[in-house]
Amino acid sequence: MAQAPVDTDRGTAHPTIKKGSRGDAVELAQQRLNMRFYDPGPIDGRFGPKTAKAVRWYQRDRDLDDDGIVGPRTWARLDPATVRRGSSGDAVKLLQRLLKDFDYDPYDPGKVDGDFGADTEKALRRFQDDFGLEVDGVAGPVTWAMMGS
Repeated sequence: MAQAPVDTDRGTAHPTIKKGSRGDAVELAQQRLNMRFYDPGPIDGRFGPKTAKAVRWYQRDRDLDDDGIVGPRTWARLDPATVRRGSSGDAVKLLQRLLKDFDYDPYDPGKVDGDFGADTEKALRRFQDDFGLEVDGVAGPVTWAMMGS
């Protein structure tokens, strides 16, 4: 059974979190930071000083405002939507830009247009194969982390 394309517009799926915040969103942010080798401290759902520091470093490394607040722009990089062939939108543009940033022809997704077509899928599958990931043509949490989203 074919899977439907994913709508990449997350809108308000993630609340803005900052120092003092608690809960599932904080835990998710801590997990995603940890997957990208930014140490948020214990993954406990508590946004303390160590998590704030990890968020600031993550933001600096991606040319985001390094305010230590995980709002829409930071969430868009830290936890992009899962995308696959047929998907479209900002998460697909991010995928295409990240593949192009590797500056290696087999990863060239073609035009950065936000449409996940054959060229993007071919580039993503090659990336997944080269980095020892499951070669499924789907950009999910593990693939995003390996790409440095």
